[in-house]
Amino acid sequence: MPGERARPDKHAAITRAASEMFLAEGFDRASLDQIAQRAGVSKQTIYSHFADKEALFRAICAELTEKLTIPLRRPALETGDLRGVLLRLGEDTLAMMTNPASLDLHRLVLNAAARFPDLGRAAFEAGGNRMIDDLATLLTQRSQVGDGLASAVEDGRARILAEQFVGMLRGFHQTRALLGVEAMPPREARAYVASCVDLLLRGA
Repeated sequence: MPGERARPDKHAAITRAASEMFLAEGFDRASLDQIAQRAGVSKQTIYSHFADKEALFRAICAELTEKLTIPLRRPALETGDLRGVLLRLGEDTLAMMTNPASLDLHRLVLNAAARFPDLGRAAFEAGGNRMIDDLATLLTQRSQVGDGLASAVEDGRARILAEQFVGMLRGFHQTRALLGVEAMPPREARAYVASCVDLLLRGA
């Protein structure tokens, strides 16, 4: 069906339906027939966009990772002092980690990791590792002009600090959210982020 194949709205409908089905049913239980029905397209149309169910699944995971981590990819472009940038980044990161869609993706990738070991690595590279790289670059650049840090920080040290910062932010917040435990109130969460930022700046 050449006409269907060329239409971007069909592609969007397929990926939207596939996201919903994979998140609801997981890789094994979600079928291309179900996805096609939900998207309002033929199964052949899905094959015109994706080689098979695995290729569609990988595309969905990559798309969700990209969408969820977009707010975290701008620290180097942020204006203001380093502490202010880190506060905004910290709050955005904590919100992303406990976002229902992010938790669904986390479960989806973990459940699929045994079948697709490279999928977990790809998700980490596109999400967490990319964020750590950006944050490490920011810390190195700002330290060289004396912004928020007592002395210049080398690249290797900056990466360690970035990873420690993300780890502090995650704390048990993501675990609580995954287990359905009541989240920390917003005001306390902001105070928690501020304490993480201050620990980072003092420890650097």
